[in-house]
Amino acid sequence: MKENLEDIDEQLKNRTSTDNPKDSFKEWRKRFLSKIEKPTPPETQVDFLKFEKVKPHLKILSWMFVKEIHCVAIKRGHGIQYFNSMLSILTLPFYDVAVLSKLEIINHSNYYGATLFARKLKFERRRWWKDELYKPQFPVYQQIKYTLDPLTNTARYKLIYQSAKVMDKIPLMPMKQNFLEDMALWCCDSDSHEAVILFKGDKENFRMIDPMWIVNMPANDINKLFRHDIFYEDKDTHQALQFQRVACFCFYRGIHAGSTWSLKH
Repeated sequence: MKENLEDIDEQLKNRTSTDNPKDSFKEWRKRFLSKIEKPTPPETQVDFLKFEKVKPHLKILSWMFVKEIHCVAIKRGHGIQYFNSMLSILTLPFYDVAVLSKLEIINHSNYYGATLFARKLKFERRRWWKDELYKPQFPVYQQIKYTLDPLTNTARYKLIYQSAKVMDKIPLMPMKQNFLEDMALWCCDSDSHEAVILFKGDKENFRMIDPMWIVNMPANDINKLFRHDIFYEDKDTHQALQFQRVACFCFYRGIHAGSTWSLKH
């Protein structure tokens, strides 16, 4: 055994560079992975995707009580959902309401009813929704016809959720007119995912959660937003550019407060 080890040591010492493998690590890895079969999802997962017809909503980023239009806005990755009242939020699935209970509500008007409702959601989530008035939507189990679980040989079920009671149309937010004369810059808040407009001097900042609020600004203010690039962090690129694109669209199309939309197509 000892002699064999000595022979191996001698071979390693006398090895030249020509003995090294010509293929690089990337080529070897590519050749190695090509011999392995690609993993396939289990049958149960494939069957679930067949019956999942509705695209799920993206992650909830923040939520806000808007006193001016007296509604609640829930901001997701793909847009805004508006609700007529606080209790209409409970028509969302329980997992969405649980996410809202973990987020701080944006309440610039300091409306006490909105703050109290947010506290109640946190309390009920810890108690697992024992109060029927504040109980969110839970799924209904529906049997999938002509399908059996191959492991247990029993009927299979799918979860059915009713559509949430959201507002069909975007409410028109009343905006200040010609108030961006002293505008310094605007940026995207990483915590609340709002667009924050900063002014020169001690003037109070202006915040908006929905990019569509820009369409109700006057032409002078939209021109200001168009001339200034929004500042944002890399992780907020998608949300920040939504505000910038709406401002550019309104500028080029001539859409502003008081304009006729039918003539701007």
